Amino acid sequence: MTTRSSIIRTRFAYRFLHSLRKLNQQAKTNSRRVKHAAYASMASAVGSKRAWSRAVLSKIRNRSLNRNLLKKKRRSSEESRFGELRKVVPGGEVMNFYNLLDETADYINCLTSQVQVMKNILNLLST
Repeated sequence: MTTRSSIIRTRFAYRFLHSLRKLNQQAKTNSRRVKHAAYASMASAVGSKRAWSRAVLSKIRNRSLNRNLLKKKRRSSEESRFGELRKVVPGGEVMNFYNLLDETADYINCLTSQVQVMKNILNLLST
């Protein structure tokens, strides 16, 4: 039986390798572009069902337009403790407390999958 994590890993691996192939054809490639390709590939693999992936995809599409559009809302003292988490999860600045926790769990799962796929790629290329 195929799990959601394995489907995401497969989708991410395909998209990330495709992005790396494109980067390899360009004259100027740096770690920043590889990082950007990894984030874009993961958000694309998850699709638009999750708020964090929509935020990443939106930021990629509208990089120059999206710079200071999000305004920070005042939070209750209980929620202000999660300010750092809001900064880490893409799109977290505009989420309510419960959606932030749900999106964080999914984001962590996807990042874990991303790391596993990238380790597998590195191991394959190292041998």
